[in-house]
Amino acid sequence: MFGFVHPRPPHRKEVAMQVMRQEARRVDSHTLTVDMPGVRDVAAPPAGAAVRFEVAYTLGEYLAFLRDHLAFLLPRAAPAVRMRRLLVPLGGALLAAAAAWLAGPGTARTALAACAALALACLPVAAGMWVALIGTPVFFVKKRRLPRCTFRIDAQGIERTSRAGTLARAWTDVSGVRRYRRGYLLTFARGALPIPYRCLDAQQDADFRRLATRAGRR
Repeated sequence: MFGFVHPRPPHRKEVAMQVMRQEARRVDSHTLTVDMPGVRDVAAPPAGAAVRFEVAYTLGEYLAFLRDHLAFLLPRAAPAVRMRRLLVPLGGALLAAAAAWLAGPGTARTALAACAALALACLPVAAGMWVALIGTPVFFVKKRRLPRCTFRIDAQGIERTSRAGTLARAWTDVSGVRRYRRGYLLTFARGALPIPYRCLDAQQDADFRRLATRAGRR
């Protein structure tokens, strides 16, 4: 009756989802939320249930997903990497500014001053500016190729159909499900799929959370 019971070793995906839930409590709720529903409070979705919806992404949504994901990733880099991202641009800016001062008036000073400004723009604090500058043209290229997407999400995985064809991913390919300001972001080893909240009604949102939580328990 009181014998010892050896617990089953946690699967690496269970560990990943637990870490995500623990990290959620340490993130500012005004900027980013990384959370999935508690396992005990979530019932398994009905057999064969699928979440279906269409998405026509907007520029604001796309840039918001980029900013939120970047804000999540940058503080979690290794300390040496964070220090390098700070010191290298600062050092480059100081060297360029000193060289510009020594060069005296002329084209060389102008060019060196521009290099100093560019180095300062590479600081992490300027990441939002680069998201807008680079993300905007990338969005319109993708929008031209994928003007509208149809999603089907069930217990087997995620399927996205567009003018370019059908992309199918199993839940075992999903490395994380993050909840940001404008929607959910399904991350993979390479790439990600954003799902805006506005495309899901209350029932679809609940079903999606159940499916994601169930996948995280495998």
